[in-house]
Amino acid sequence: MSKQEKLIEKMKGAKTADFEDIHQLLILLGFNWRNNSSHYTYTNAPHVIGIVKHGQKVKTVYLKNVQDLLGRMGL
Repeated sequence: MSKQEKLIEKMKGAKTADFEDIHQLLILLGFNWRNNSSHYTYTNAPHVIGIVKHGQKVKTVYLKNVQDLLGRMGL
């Protein structure tokens, strides 16, 4: 199982997540990113997702957005 597959499975059932895990997953999925202090924006046309880094963890709402994104991408 590849690192990408492991991260996808980890995110699908997660209640909390580390920012670095989400960042690595989105990079592996081909997203480009930019940041403005704690706000990160990831783009991979037509998908755009914003995540606010809050310490090492991300808030539940951003994790839910990542889970929804994975569903829209068919992963």
